[in-house]
Amino acid sequence: MLYLTCSSKLATLRRLLVSSFPESLKVCGALHHVIHDNPFRLQILVDQWPEFTSVICRPPMEEMTDPLDPYTNTYFLFSKDPQSLHQMLHDPQTVNWKQEIQIQGCQPELGKVLQEVSSTYGSKMHTISNLLYMRDGIEEEELKNCTISELQFSTLRPDEARYVNASWAFGGNKRSERYVERCIQRFPTVCARKGGAGQPVAWLLSEQSSELRMGYTDKCYRNRGMFRTMITRLSTVVYSKGAPLYCHVAPDNKISQAATLAAGFPLAGRWQQWKFQPL
Repeated sequence: MLYLTCSSKLATLRRLLVSSFPESLKVCGALHHVIHDNPFRLQILVDQWPEFTSVICRPPMEEMTDPLDPYTNTYFLFSKDPQSLHQMLHDPQTVNWKQEIQIQGCQPELGKVLQEVSSTYGSKMHTISNLLYMRDGIEEEELKNCTISELQFSTLRPDEARYVNASWAFGGNKRSERYVERCIQRFPTVCARKGGAGQPVAWLLSEQSSELRMGYTDKCYRNRGMFRTMITRLSTVVYSKGAPLYCHVAPDNKISQAATLAAGFPLAGRWQQWKFQPL
């Protein structure tokens, strides 16, 4: 296992990962932030260099101090060789299986490797598999039609993390609210406010892997093209910074699936989250 810190090697890795879209989206999106300021201080690990087959991105071990905080203890994964990945996951300097952790990626087939390795450490695995959507790019001209008369658009404030957390299917607790606040402070967001003031009525965030997430629209503003407006606005900002454009939707959420397609995000594959809890 090797740490990649050299800027030229990181740039090379990014070019190689782009050729493996959509499977490499999670790692490549995180790598984008590593190259540009790295506000979450993420680290890039490879099995070997330059002929790598597996890549893992995670925070430094010394920052994953809360064993019950999977929001901080998050790993992003891409691999072209399950056997190499198997060995890499067994390295105690790569993954701390004694904590509650989550691993995200876009390769459902890697679940078998993760199950085998985690079971040897007595960790229980729970899998969530959602639909993955991706756009190749976006034009600023698309913003011209992204208006709703009585609403004004801005960014979220850190103290508004509680609204996002309360509606987020993966959140709803103190640790997740702290994570949402960190995302608001460090990554692009967009929200809509009636008259440009007061509590936001809709929002969409990006996070440490550049994914567009945590979208919500108040029921009074649904079925009015709000999601398309929000995702177009945020995508324009994210894409201008050079990050990939992608998001996920639950398989049973037909309304959001239709809205995502209407916003120009075709179906690209599967989004995976494996959550592990020591027994």
